Amino acid sequence: MGRRPRTDRAERREQLLDAALVVIRRDGPDASMTAIAAEGGVTKPILYRHFGDRQGLVAALVDRFTGQLTDELGAALALDGDPRRTLTAAIDAHVRVVERDPQLYRFLTRSGTTQELTEITERIAAQVAVVLGERLRQLGADSGAAEPWAHGIVGMVHLAADWWVERRTMPRARLVEYLVALLWEGLESVATQEARR
Repeated sequence: MGRRPRTDRAERREQLLDAALVVIRRDGPDASMTAIAAEGGVTKPILYRHFGDRQGLVAALVDRFTGQLTDELGAALALDGDPRRTLTAAIDAHVRVVERDPQLYRFLTRSGTTQELTEITERIAAQVAVVLGERLRQLGADSGAAEPWAHGIVGMVHLAADWWVERRTMPRARLVEYLVALLWEGLESVATQEARR
């Protein structure tokens, strides 16, 4: 019996996050806590009791969003075979998540603190670094480049997706193609040079 209130609280918190998503998708990055509370069928004080404040709600949404993004990115990075195809799938996974939920993405990037945004990129870069390190070792190259390259790649893709979601001057596939072309030429060239040393 002692566990039930905790379970109910966790379920209620998830329901309130779902309500927040409804409001954010409808109202955009300026979604208010009042509207979120109303959508969740609670008062603002109850909403604050679950999340502490607006930043607490943002942090919970960042965590959920990052989990979805890392799951999709992990599936793309797990592809065997052609490394260029893996790179394309990984970049496309990132941009696809942004495209699928642009209002949430805008809300998080505008409402999140620098620390929260850094945590998103750190988690993604760590995934990319593992795969890059393995590929570099397979080539007989120095795998020490994996971490800085991973952070550079994630930063580039993040900023390009941020630019793209605001402007939509080209289809997602074209954006991915451009990013892959830039990255592939650089990575292939440096990895080949490293392998020859």
